[in-house]
Order: sequence, then C-alpha cells, then structure tokens
Amino acid sequence: MRIAHISTEQVMGVKTPHNTKLFAMLNPTTLKHKNLSVKCSDGVNKNWPLGHGQYTLAGNLGPLVPSVSEAKRNGFDDVLWLLDDDVQEMTILNVMFVLKDRYGKL
Repeated sequence: MRIAHISTEQVMGVKTPHNTKLFAMLNPTTLKHKNLSVKCSDGVNKNWPLGHGQYTLAGNLGPLVPSVSEAKRNGFDDVLWLLDDDVQEMTILNVMFVLKDRYGKL
C-alpha cells in the first residue's frame, strides 16, 4: 500500500495548498497469501539516523544489491534491514507489526 497526499489547487506553484487529496494505492501483486522468508541484515545498513536514506534514490539502493542478491541466492525473499537491532525497513516491501502487550491485548 502506498499513501499519497497531493495538492488539488487550480494553479501550479510552490506554496501551501488549501485543497488537497489523500489517497491509498493498493498493488494486488503483493497481496499473495504466501509466507515470506526474510534475512536480517548483518553488517550492512540501509538507513542511518540523520542520513539521507529516507529518500528514494538509486544511490541509496545500489550499494544494497550484493546483500539482496546473496539473500535471494540463499532462498530468502527480501532483507529486513536493522540498525542496532531496531527494525528500519525492508528493501522493496513494507513491513508492519501487530503487537500484543503482556496481557495479550493487541
């Protein structure tokens, strides 16, 4: 799922919009009922705090190709990128968690 927030102003320009639209796009190819096998990153980081990894740029993904290729050769579907044991994101897939507290409540 990709969420987009766009301006719907009548005139194009750089300013704070007064009319906007928020919508979600669903990609049916990712809605397969298949368990994914993910490899946790080890020694390679996708995003560093205060870095520029939050932008989708080819320069951010290029250095990850060897790690992703190795994971796929070993039977994994994607890499779960960690930084100091905290989950950052996956390479091309979204990752979400449903957590229970110690009392079993979602």
